[in-house]
Amino acid sequence: MGDGWLIALLGNRWFLAIAAYALGFVTAWFLVKSGRLDALTRFLQAPKDGEQSSSDTAPDGDKLAALAAEITKAKAMLEENEADQKANFDLLQDLDEAVKRANGRLKLILKSINRQQ
Repeated sequence: MGDGWLIALLGNRWFLAIAAYALGFVTAWFLVKSGRLDALTRFLQAPKDGEQSSSDTAPDGDKLAALAAEITKAKAMLEENEADQKANFDLLQDLDEAVKRANGRLKLILKSINRQQ
């Protein structure tokens, strides 16, 4: 009997896709059943959208106020940081212009030296 059927079967994309899916499914099932995939197990056992979890409680007003204060502080720090960045950018632009002017002057000096020689 020839081996043509085996080559044809392994060359078929659908067979390889189904085999890969089956292998993945069996591997996942084994990992979940053996407890090695705790995160997936917790995800599968988590309450669905319509169900109420016992840990779902209304947020505390004091916690919300503290969170609002932290957000206000973070916004103030961000604005301060933006002001510092703008000042640094302006300083960097001035420095860049000064370097370009100095480079131009050096080129003029080099040209005058080369003419004298």
